[in-house]
Amino acid sequence: MSLEENPVVLVVGATGYTGRTVVQHLLESGEYRVSILVREKSLDKPSVKEFKAAGANVLVGDVSQPQDVLEGYLKGVDILVILTLIMVDQMPILRAAKQVGTLKRVVPSDFGPSIPRGVTDMYDKKLDVREYIKELGLPYTFIEVGWWLSILLPCTHAAKASPVTPKNRVGNQDRKTIISSWQTIGLLTAKVLNDPRTLNQVVVVHDGEMSPKEAFALGEKVTGEDFSDYEKIPDEVILERAKSTDVLTRLCNQYFTSLFIRGDNVLSGAKARGALDARALYPDVPYPDLEAEAKDIYNNPYNPDLSVVDGMTV
Repeated sequence: MSLEENPVVLVVGATGYTGRTVVQHLLESGEYRVSILVREKSLDKPSVKEFKAAGANVLVGDVSQPQDVLEGYLKGVDILVILTLIMVDQMPILRAAKQVGTLKRVVPSDFGPSIPRGVTDMYDKKLDVREYIKELGLPYTFIEVGWWLSILLPCTHAAKASPVTPKNRVGNQDRKTIISSWQTIGLLTAKVLNDPRTLNQVVVVHDGEMSPKEAFALGEKVTGEDFSDYEKIPDEVILERAKSTDVLTRLCNQYFTSLFIRGDNVLSGAKARGALDARALYPDVPYPDLEAEAKDIYNNPYNPDLSVVDGMTV
């Protein structure tokens, strides 16, 4: 297939952790014509400049614009990938995609653990978006990635703790959970997007399963630190915090409840809920060296922007 025949992918939310790895691997694959929709204030970000230099078409705008403007961005697009925070309203651009009528696939902002409805507020919002896409009759792929290795690993003692990267232990330390590295998310997503087997399917992209105990052992091996002083938070405290009116506290502890107390985010559960296993679809893709991944994570600590939800209440 010539470059002119490659499908056009528009990525919204290209500058976040997930967005950067997805766009990078789409460009590196040589199988797509890549466009990214970024806000004007993001034009000077290094990642945007790198993507443009690598051949990405940069569109300036955001998903809050009027529907006719959004429709303009989607003209000629084959695949729409939304990687904004779930708090951002995806409905307008999905309605625009329906109105344009030529998109072959939409991929909403999932890219998280595999969880049934009714356990976490955030995942329920993602399921609401999935249902809306089906109501619109849009062709889709829903991508789950489990829990990020960068969050499962313990923080170093010198690092600043945050609600998503705390200096403690939660839940059953032997309970396995699906994990993924940033590189795997990008690499396998690039394969999933143009695969006819994944159309109108849920796909779980992953690097296997790992328990908190295994993550702490890996962290200690890589850093040389002893994390035995990180206290175990009682389950009842996590369950109570999951009811907090503070949005960030509530969301983080709902996820801790789902993953490490209930044990929802496992491959057997994802498959039982109908997900396809990306590792089974692409057996030729090697698993990463998790020790090397951990070293990279500690050298470049996960530092998400939590300002969008910090201080919000329900």
